[in-house]
Amino acid sequence: MAQFDKSVSIVVDPHSPENIANALAEYRQRISDGSAFRLSMNLLLNVLFVKPDGSALTLDDAGSNRPLVEQAINACRFDEKQSYITEPVLFGAALNFPELMPAVVETIEALVAFSRSRNDSNDLWLDDYNAFAVEALYMLIAIDSRYSWMLAHFLVPYWDTQTMTAPLCLLSGLVGKHGWTQELIKAYVWCDGAEVRRYFYEDINYDAVQADLLSHLQSQPEDYAYFKSELVERLQSTPILQTADEPYSLAQMLFEYYDSMGAWPVGSERWQLEEQPELSQEEWQDKVKQQLICGAKVEDEIIALAATLTETRNESEYFSVAEAQRNGLDNAYQAWMEPAAAEEESDAEPQSELEPELDQEPEVEPIQWDEATGRKIFTCLNPRTDLITQSRLERLNDELGYRDGQEIIEALPYMPLHLGSSTYLALRLNQEPSSDECAAISQWLEQHLSQLLSDFVLKFCKVTDDDSEALRQWLCGLEPDIEQVAAADIDAKMIELVRAGMAKDGGKSGPEISAKQAAYWTLFTHDAGQRCMLTILLLQSASRLTQCRSSERLTSSSPVIQLAKRHWQLWLAIAPQRAINRIVKFKADYPLYAAIDAQDTEAALFDLVQQHGVSEAMLEAFTLMTDQQVADYRPADPRFARRYADKVAQYAALDSADTSMIGRQQLLQFEALLQQLEYCREDQVLAFFQHLKAVNPSVVLPIMPMFEAALLNTLKEDFDDASAQTVSDKLMAYLGSGEGLQELSPQALKLPKLQGWNPYPMYRGKVGPADFVWLLPSDMAGRLTLFLAQLGKRGLHWLGRCSVEEAYVASRIQSGKITMAERWSHGEVGNERHRDSDIGDALDVAKQGWALNWLDKAGVPEAALVYFAVHEGYEQQEFVRRLAAENRLPDMQDWLTANERVQLLEMLQGAESLTDATAQSFLQDCSSAVKQLANKLFGNRS
Repeated sequence: MAQFDKSVSIVVDPHSPENIANALAEYRQRISDGSAFRLSMNLLLNVLFVKPDGSALTLDDAGSNRPLVEQAINACRFDEKQSYITEPVLFGAALNFPELMPAVVETIEALVAFSRSRNDSNDLWLDDYNAFAVEALYMLIAIDSRYSWMLAHFLVPYWDTQTMTAPLCLLSGLVGKHGWTQELIKAYVWCDGAEVRRYFYEDINYDAVQADLLSHLQSQPEDYAYFKSELVERLQSTPILQTADEPYSLAQMLFEYYDSMGAWPVGSERWQLEEQPELSQEEWQDKVKQQLICGAKVEDEIIALAATLTETRNESEYFSVAEAQRNGLDNAYQAWMEPAAAEEESDAEPQSELEPELDQEPEVEPIQWDEATGRKIFTCLNPRTDLITQSRLERLNDELGYRDGQEIIEALPYMPLHLGSSTYLALRLNQEPSSDECAAISQWLEQHLSQLLSDFVLKFCKVTDDDSEALRQWLCGLEPDIEQVAAADIDAKMIELVRAGMAKDGGKSGPEISAKQAAYWTLFTHDAGQRCMLTILLLQSASRLTQCRSSERLTSSSPVIQLAKRHWQLWLAIAPQRAINRIVKFKADYPLYAAIDAQDTEAALFDLVQQHGVSEAMLEAFTLMTDQQVADYRPADPRFARRYADKVAQYAALDSADTSMIGRQQLLQFEALLQQLEYCREDQVLAFFQHLKAVNPSVVLPIMPMFEAALLNTLKEDFDDASAQTVSDKLMAYLGSGEGLQELSPQALKLPKLQGWNPYPMYRGKVGPADFVWLLPSDMAGRLTLFLAQLGKRGLHWLGRCSVEEAYVASRIQSGKITMAERWSHGEVGNERHRDSDIGDALDVAKQGWALNWLDKAGVPEAALVYFAVHEGYEQQEFVRRLAAENRLPDMQDWLTANERVQLLEMLQGAESLTDATAQSFLQDCSSAVKQLANKLFGNRS
């Protein structure tokens, strides 16, 4: 295909050995200096070998090796077998002359070196199907199989094993042809990637196509001895390739050489790991390490090889990063950038420095309008782009100029027909427009607003055919043809139709924000409905201004304003918090938060929305949740954290027994707030409740209904409704009585999927039963943790939830060590932790230690606690040392992998009062690595 045509020609006479040698030399030079490639997303070979007459080499030019070239192409390519074949033809022609063998080998060595300098098969494309150099390697090996290792060395670890599979399949072909000769054992050793090595005996579907190396070595001990000596020799001469961000581990690398030998008899296959959540990668590796090879345990063989390799060198010396990746992936193609592009890039910064932004806007000449100009100037208004701010629209005013409204009157015919335009026009109506401008904008709105607003709703709203026309009429500002129904009832009916029919998909937030608030798709994509909300609010605001009241088209009773009121009423009914959020974002000072620093600006905006139907409770819920979010953002104005802390103190002080007029009024306000919080993100609401409990543990909150709903909904994510309801009912009964824990095991319930179940939802912003542990009554909380802990090794995985940090901070507040006012400014738990990793790390250690001790007091089994402390915990030495000192450290061989048991030993190193029983459990471990370290630490006790 044309996009893959080559622009660099190397001239060669295929019948002249001297000429071929020169062509190979030029090819090596171009590979070395990069002139053989061009940058097209990734690198692409840009070389064509041509005869002196300028025509490309053909199969006939391979001479007597034409059959070999054809065989190579058929073996090395699955598609486009006749495209860009001049490279294999050149090598085929060269192999006709025995005296050229050194030049051929040298050139192929250069190609292998290039592949390894990139460590990315995507830089080896010849076209969109095939890689270069592969046929050359195939033909060299066909003539002399001793060069098989070069093919394996060429197939780098970062090889696309899903699409570029033809070269990989050559490996099993070699085994099928020659068997596991020492040449192919050497090839296996010189292959860096474990995933690539399995292609010596498997295909892309993990199906065996040849005998694996493991079965061969088990039956041929002398070849196993050769394998080990060749592996040591290879590693000492050439390190293993890896990417820059990969941690290096000699033991792990050696294990992978054994792991990829074949199918170890461990009772499961590698591909089954994803289907068995309780069988981790490391547990599977542990099983392999306990297997025997030629009478020796794999783990012992790895330890011995590692000891040999590290006698004279550091572990890090056995690993290297490809040359192209040493300065980061962003610079991997710097050498292949077009010179002009590089110059433009280097010139960009100085140019911006020489032309600083002017303090004053130059005078704007009248714009010569046409459709293209309209699209260009009003691009920022497009609703399919991101949120828009008031400052951006003010810049648009500057771009248009100021000619007493004439500038917008001239632009109106060229404004795009979408809600971004209506937002801008509604804003201009609030900026003292001239009478002519007001009239022109009013006329535009009368023509287009009805269609724009109704389309925004109906595009993703599905209702029955019987209701479709009535809803369309109502959304367009007409009165639906429904007899004997009051206007208020019609509004309620239409709002419910939209609430039920609107598409629900909040992406990572799922179909619901909360039990009461659906995640409407239109409020999560593009500008998330902001331009719609701004249009309908700003139009209502404009109708109260003198300039607009003077126009009959924009009075409060005019069709345009009534239509805006209707749609505002709709969105306040079905998504009040989202509607307020979109409005505040218009003037927000933070890209990610709907928060305004200036209190007078915020107060004016809040007053505006309250004038148009936003209740005090709606606004209170909005400010509470926003302040909670913004308080944790370090650069934000501290006033948000102060206001939130003051509100928490205010609501925590409420007394449900207070029957005074003020007391009853405050309780009614709190009840109204709780109703509006049902429209907010569940995790934020739960954090608010946690803060209230921290300040006043006796405050009455609707925890149980929220917990029961969270439990059932989280179960429904993994089980059918009937099973979820059964588990929920039985668990609630157990939490109340404390009886029946055994009947709640995955085995007793006949729900194996419950083993390893996540007691928290998959969607962002939602809460699950585990998040309530710290808010439930203490008896119920303890029982819940016992239930979760019996669900297998992942039974305490939920300790990584954010709710644990809030619970830990709440415990500190409750104990008087910090105050609620210090929640986000305190040096140990405040928002500085986001900037200072040391503070964040210390907080992780503290909260996990606190949680583990809490669970220990609740009766959670020690094995589950130790498993979390080692497997997922962060520096929990103090906790495991306490258990060991109390002789409560169980034998963890069934819970932790060998590497993790070594880690546990290291955590116990230097611990005082370690019992002999604990030491003996490690000294008798089945893992050689564990026993080796245990002997070093406790050998004097035996």
